[in-house]
Amino acid sequence: MSGGGRRFVNLGVYDQLKRVYSLRRLDLSKMEFFHQSVEETAAHAKVVPTLTPAKAWAPNRRRSFKTALAAAEAAAPKIKSPKSQVMMRPPVVSSSLPTNHVIHFFPTASENKVILGDRANNLFRFDTGEHCRCIDSMPNLHQHKDSPLAISVPPSALHLHDGEDTGDLYIIDQVLHPDMAELRPQFEALLWRGRRPSAACRRSWHCDILPLPPWIIHHKHALVYGHALVGGDTICFSISGAEGTGTYCFHTATREWSKAGDWIMPFNGKAEYVPELGLWFGLSRRLPIAVDLSGVVRGEEPLPDKLRIWEDDDLPEECTWQPNELCDSKIISLGSGRFFFAGFFNDMKFDKDSSEMVTGQQFALFTGMEVVYGNGNGVNKDNFNCNSGNNGTSKDDGNNANNGSKGKGMIRGLRMIKHKSKRYMFTKQLSIEAVL
Repeated sequence: MSGGGRRFVNLGVYDQLKRVYSLRRLDLSKMEFFHQSVEETAAHAKVVPTLTPAKAWAPNRRRSFKTALAAAEAAAPKIKSPKSQVMMRPPVVSSSLPTNHVIHFFPTASENKVILGDRANNLFRFDTGEHCRCIDSMPNLHQHKDSPLAISVPPSALHLHDGEDTGDLYIIDQVLHPDMAELRPQFEALLWRGRRPSAACRRSWHCDILPLPPWIIHHKHALVYGHALVGGDTICFSISGAEGTGTYCFHTATREWSKAGDWIMPFNGKAEYVPELGLWFGLSRRLPIAVDLSGVVRGEEPLPDKLRIWEDDDLPEECTWQPNELCDSKIISLGSGRFFFAGFFNDMKFDKDSSEMVTGQQFALFTGMEVVYGNGNGVNKDNFNCNSGNNGTSKDDGNNANNGSKGKGMIRGLRMIKHKSKRYMFTKQLSIEAVL
């Protein structure tokens, strides 16, 4: 979701003891992830250093650890887990299926609505609205997805006319078996449409099977490396495999594919368009990245001068916070050039018996980030004007200095400001499975 400011970030949490999934919500208006004034930002925030693509993608790159452990812990106080909004136990489908007891959490165009799916292909939409909390049954998927990726498309005028602010949802399996596509649908969409292509026809939700790129239909295995919505109606996928690599564009209006090129986009997972800045933001090897994807649909590969990568070097120098390799970092646009960044770590402890560092408690590190256009190397109120004072929840009026009105869509002069961090400590039985 971009544009207007978000108030909530949704968390999908798994209780390993009870084998129950729950949806929980962080209320950003109460958690103070951002400094409240330009003066406070200038005094306490930090400009995040950049990395060249060559350094960021180097196979032997090591993260920077420059902060004392006590200082890092003080700068990221612990927060309590928010209460559950809804709980769901997955059905027992078949013991032969891998990850049988799994619930997937899918984002929608509305921060108040989340779609939950299980291994029996059931889909449910949970509305967390304050005045109407309810669960809607949605059409089933035709085939389960082992590692589903979801792409939410903003609602059209017809959606809004019918009171549907969720928008359409496209779901593709990250691990593809294209040569089995006719027997095993791997790309589907939840669409708000009529039974016939007529504006007068009564509309409802449908689940449609969609084709894979024709260039890979004979491949046995492929991996969806990254994806992004470009131009509002085209979904670009970078797909990699032993039989070839390429970026392909799916045009939602015509359901046709075009090939952008034999290269992959410079990020993994999802990149989200931020209209205030005219750029797409995502993660590249767990590092925040900004990139101009506007030319991808025309077959233009994003070059190094069309992107920027940042590195957080505020991790403890004792190397006690080790990135959790089993959990992917997340970055979510809050609107007005602000972002919510979630990283996952293991708190390493020294074990006297083995004389080695061992994994202690796991935790998520949540950080408020802000991207601005400005000059200079430090954070001060003279070289940029940030959106302080609204905790990331106010609406953008289009007049904020960091909306890129001068440099919109440009990489030069783009800087990332780190505001405040908080630690969400996992218990022995609770872990975060999704950040939406």
